[in-house]
Parts: sequence; structure tokens; C-alpha cells
Amino acid sequence: MSKQKRMQASPPSRGIVHMFNMLNLKLPKELRLPPLNDAPNLNALKTRFNELEALLARSKTSTRISSSTPAAPNLDEKAIANLATNAWRAKTKMLDQDSGEVKEEMKRVYRHIEAIFETLKGLGAEILDPCGRNYDSGMALKVISFEPTPGVSKEEIKETIKPSVMWQGRLIQMGEVIVGTPSKVDK
Repeated sequence: MSKQKRMQASPPSRGIVHMFNMLNLKLPKELRLPPLNDAPNLNALKTRFNELEALLARSKTSTRISSSTPAAPNLDEKAIANLATNAWRAKTKMLDQDSGEVKEEMKRVYRHIEAIFETLKGLGAEILDPCGRNYDSGMALKVISFEPTPGVSKEEIKETIKPSVMWQGRLIQMGEVIVGTPSKVDK
């Protein structure tokens, strides 16, 4: 008698039946197989078990993919601040310092920088350049240096090294500036 016919003809041992039934209890109700009683149903049970095992493997794979792909992007504050700072630096280099207008050779690229600014704004980021404003010691700015500047009557921010960046109403990057002070000759 062949091995396969012997397996079908003889009922499974009590130990195997007990082990199968115990393993079956660990599965969720919808995945459980009927109790193992007789050998004729064993092949049907094996087939069903394999189908359920494949279904479980597919569901684990799809869960793993969906959990690694968040519904909303996980935004890193430091990355947003760096992106905003670099976009701001590129934009300032494209502008004429005297007129504030876009340099002729930069007009085609400038619109892309503006698109980056719009995207950052859509994410809730705001880039603040305080250049030209009067300086107050209570401002959330890091002063790199105070420099005597002719023609200035009050302390004024004369250059921005790094802009302040707000994200969703919170300051995530403190700006760095150079402050012009009234020169002693003007007094």
C-alpha cells in the first residue's frame, strides 16, 4: 500500500489531533478550521489551512506596506527649516539688491523658487526676514554682530544671515542677523 493511501486510510493519532485543535484555538474565530476528527476530511482541511495561511501572509504584507506609508507626510521640523532657509537664500540671490526686482537672467528660475515658497506656505511654514526693521532686544533673533553703521539713528537689522522660520504657528528656527548701530560720528 502506498504511503498516501496509508495516510488516508488510518486516522490521525490522538496527539496530532489534540495539537491541531490547540493550535486552532490560537487563531481568530474567522480563521479557525473545523475540529480534526476523521482522515477523509484531512485533505480538505489541509487545503483550507493552506488557503488561510496564504491569505494571512497577504494581509500581513499589505498591512506592512500601508503602515510604512503614512496617510499624511511625517514632516521633520529641521528639514522644513533647512528647506525654507535654502529657498530663501536662493530667492535673495535672484533679486537685485537695489531695486528688489528679479534679475533678468533669473526670471525663468525664480518662478520655481516661488512655487517652493507656496508649497512651504501650504504646509504651514512661514519665512520671516526681518532685514530693514528696527531692532529690539526682545526679538527672537540671534544677533551675530552689532556693527556701527553711518546714517542709522536707531539699532536696525541691516542683514539677515538666516531667516526665522515658523511652522504651524511655532518658531522652529531662530533667525540670525547683523544689527547696525548708530556710529559715534553721527552722534
